[in-house]
Amino acid sequence: MEIVLIISLIINLVTGYIIWNVNKKLVKQEEVIESQVDYLRKVSYIITESNLYIEKLDERGTLRSDDEIGTFFNFMKEIQETINAFRLPEDYGKN
Repeated sequence: MEIVLIISLIINLVTGYIIWNVNKKLVKQEEVIESQVDYLRKVSYIITESNLYIEKLDERGTLRSDDEIGTFFNFMKEIQETINAFRLPEDYGKN
């Protein structure tokens, strides 16, 4: 009877340690994920603000000319259109 109790105690201790260790790793991973989501939200905000600024500059039409500034501005608009695809949905990471 004592041997069964000792084996049961050892199994419970090992199982408890495994659960504790896995939980510790899970908490660490959740912190990493939260930090990555925060970073992605900040990048998405910068992309959105950049897009608004480009649109504001474009509404005046002063940079649409065929000179070097106009060419550069059109190139910047193309870059902005490309990075707009990386904006996150508003509710990203809130679950």
